Amino acid sequence: MHASPDTTGAPPDNPLLHIFLLGHMRVLSSTGLSLLPTGTKTKALLAILALSNRRPVARTRLAELLWSKRAPEQARASLRQEIHRLMDVLHPLGPEVLDVQRHTLAIRPNLTDIDTERVFRATPQTVMDLPDPLPPLLEDLSAVDPGFATWLEEERNRLLDYKTAQLEALLASTTEPATVMAATRRLLRLNPLNEGAWRAHIQAAMYSKEEGTALLGAENCLRTFRHTIATTPGQETMRLIAKVRATHQQNTQGAQSTLPPLPHASSALSRSPVADDPLRMLRATVFLACPTAGSTPESVALAELFRDELGLDIAMHGVLDISVQTECFAATPFQSLPSRGQWDFLVGITITGVSEGKSTCLLQAFDTRLNDTIVWGHRISLTPTTLRALSNRFASVLILSLFKAEARRLASVPVAALSPFGMGLRALTLSMRADPRLYDTIERLMAEAEQRAPENQFLFFVHAHYLLIRMYDEWHMPVADYIQPMVTMLKQNFTLFPSNIATRYLLTAGLFYANQPEEARFLLAQMHAALPTDSPVSMLALPDGLDALCRGDAATAARIYTSFFGMAPSVPLFSAPDQEFILSCFLADQYEETLLHARGILATSPDRSAILVPALAAANMLGHQSLAQDYRQRLHRLHTPLCASAIEGHYAYLPAHLRQKLCHALHLTLP
Repeated sequence: MHASPDTTGAPPDNPLLHIFLLGHMRVLSSTGLSLLPTGTKTKALLAILALSNRRPVARTRLAELLWSKRAPEQARASLRQEIHRLMDVLHPLGPEVLDVQRHTLAIRPNLTDIDTERVFRATPQTVMDLPDPLPPLLEDLSAVDPGFATWLEEERNRLLDYKTAQLEALLASTTEPATVMAATRRLLRLNPLNEGAWRAHIQAAMYSKEEGTALLGAENCLRTFRHTIATTPGQETMRLIAKVRATHQQNTQGAQSTLPPLPHASSALSRSPVADDPLRMLRATVFLACPTAGSTPESVALAELFRDELGLDIAMHGVLDISVQTECFAATPFQSLPSRGQWDFLVGITITGVSEGKSTCLLQAFDTRLNDTIVWGHRISLTPTTLRALSNRFASVLILSLFKAEARRLASVPVAALSPFGMGLRALTLSMRADPRLYDTIERLMAEAEQRAPENQFLFFVHAHYLLIRMYDEWHMPVADYIQPMVTMLKQNFTLFPSNIATRYLLTAGLFYANQPEEARFLLAQMHAALPTDSPVSMLALPDGLDALCRGDAATAARIYTSFFGMAPSVPLFSAPDQEFILSCFLADQYEETLLHARGILATSPDRSAILVPALAAANMLGHQSLAQDYRQRLHRLHTPLCASAIEGHYAYLPAHLRQKLCHALHLTLP
């Protein structure tokens, strides 16, 4: 969770320290002496404090960002060392500029000057005074920690988003063509797909009667969208471009014969789910490439079986249109596939080697609309015994990866120009953030999409998935009551589409949470009968782990989840079971493992209450008081009620002795 930019403060008159974070990091005293730390972690620590708007940062949060893979005690010990190093480097200014408390650190106000704060003090009236482009934030800080890398990317986006917002506010407040042209040039450098900037640029040129500039802007806009995302801009932009070209044709005799035809929006979008076809879903085909050098008859036969199983597993999810190429190609058949234009994605399996009965393959996804760009890939080792489980797992992983790739491609498309599929896809990607602040947006998207395409199976899946994700952070009513409408909806869909894997997984999980375990286990047994494997890598590990938790066998649940999440990639399509993983580790008395895995999740999603609750319980059991205090404060900020009745209602699907164990660790008095 980021603090909002503080735009009210003024720069200090006589700062003792100047901190430069744009470009290469620099730290200078008031006399020009360099005080830049030499250690990467020390630099990163100072950078985090400098980008926290002068607000205290919890030591636990700093440890998560800088040592996300270490145990909490080790991370805090390392942090203490880095704090000492930072104070030594800044000596004798350290106490003057750093406020070091037992649980928090902060940069003191009024004594330091930080260059990024000048950006956040910019207004629509002063934004044009900023450097253009802004130097990259912390350009020379890399390989610090995965948690820090994610944080840094978010901070870079926050900085650019703020500049973008001020430039857009400037456009909304001025009619001066020269100012508009200058502002739009900066906006389009930040995001070449900013349709509002393109329209303002073209309109300013038309207002100034610079017809050539307007026409050039229109053609550049079309070219940018075509080359970047293989489609046209939205309807409003296309209408403006059509107006520009019509004006030019009226003013220039014979110009019509020299201008290329304007692409019609409907034809340009006909191969994209942006098109308003209520039943249109993503389309993909699976092919197998068997280079002669790395293939044997046995490996080819095994890969062919995997290809067929993968295609079948994807099809049974009911959220993607899939086909399988039965021919075995000698190389990736980008141009030789018949009617390749009908598919949005190609899914390729390429045999790369054979060793000790295993076939090593490269599994990749290519976007046909982006010149067959690779959008996802993974190496796998196939054996006859693991093939079915791997197919089951990677079908889910591939579907989610294709959805994410398509969501990125459509990210700049206005909501009004999205098809029902596009709206559902945007709602799905937003729901996966598990951010309560996005719930209203998700529900508006789903309401509009379902109104336009009420029978779309993809939209049904997204709606059910959203309700399940939202349930995980529901603490004010019993989970069984909250989830029951979703279960009823899934049961109705299940009668119509009994072979739909996505519906089966969601319904099984929903039944467990709704305290209907016998029905859930009946469905789970059916899924095991259809996939006869005990491999921990298949997607069946997730309902198996939940089943073990509901039976009260936390140790088995923790073992199942640990095995599943121990293999990459581990992001499933159906739910967010990492919270059950954390919960099962705690209930199995694996407190160190609970905190270790929780820290990895909280480093990138610090406000997930379903992770914070078992993490707080584990911190209490280990006596980590500062860590527990930090988690408790986060839960308080999220309005998560830490009382026995809320815990009993939220975890009612667990046996009583496990709920009591959790309440005891949270220091809650049972009724």
